[in-house]
Order: sequence, then structure tokens, then C-alpha cells
Amino acid sequence: MQKLLVDSGPFVALFDASDRWHQPVAAFLKEYRGELVTSAANITEAAWITASASHAMLVNLLTWLGRGAVTIHNVEPGDIVRIAALAAKYRSLRPDFADLALLALAERLKTDRILTLDQRDFAVYRLRNGKSLRNVLAGRPARS
Repeated sequence: MQKLLVDSGPFVALFDASDRWHQPVAAFLKEYRGELVTSAANITEAAWITASASHAMLVNLLTWLGRGAVTIHNVEPGDIVRIAALAAKYRSLRPDFADLALLALAERLKTDRILTLDQRDFAVYRLRNGKSLRNVLAGRPARS
């Protein structure tokens, strides 16, 4: 089954109907038939953002995740070494831990597809093999 990495932003957009990315993310996920994967760091980030906006939004996110909608991977000790190297390499972008955890996870799972709203940074990041992650939302407009 094809694996698709999911960044924190799409989780927030999915549960926030006022988010300009809500409709494109919801429509994509309704059609997608592969396995959604993310890191525990991205769940932490999405939970913090949703809780800051609305407790109900947080509960909805956690309930959906609890139903097994996404495979959540822990950050492993070997990932930390890679994350540190990526943090040094991309220091001018000031990447956050969750973004770098996804890059390490992509390398570990050998996947290059991602669902992200962060088109700027993920267009710059490169995997160990030199390839960039392919954003499945590229070309889909957000609501104005």
C-alpha cells in the first residue's frame, strides 16, 4: 500500500472549517486510498494548534486519530542524529522539529510523497538521495 506523509497543517485544516485549506484537504482525503503516516511530533504540533483554537477541534482530531485514520510513528534514536544533521543543513530556514521528523520518517519508510501546506520549506528540503518530497496538494488552490 502506498504511504503518504502528512504534515501538521493538513490535520489542523481538516478540523477547522474556517481554514482556507479545509476544503482542498478534506476533498483529497475523501478520495485517497493509501496509508496516511506521520510522526508523533506532527501530532503534538497539530494537537497544540487545534487546542489553541478550540477544545472541540482538539477532541475531534484526537477521536479521528484514535479510529486509526493515520499510522503514527515515534521518532527513533537514529532519527535524532538525522534530524540534527538536517537542522544544521537547513538552519537558514529555521525548520521546526516536526518538519525534520517527517523528513527522517520519509527516509526510513522510503516514501517521497507528502500532504503539506508548507509549500515553501518542503520545496527546498531534500532527502538523503537528493530528491525532494512531492506535495500531493501542489496545484490545488486554497480558498481565498
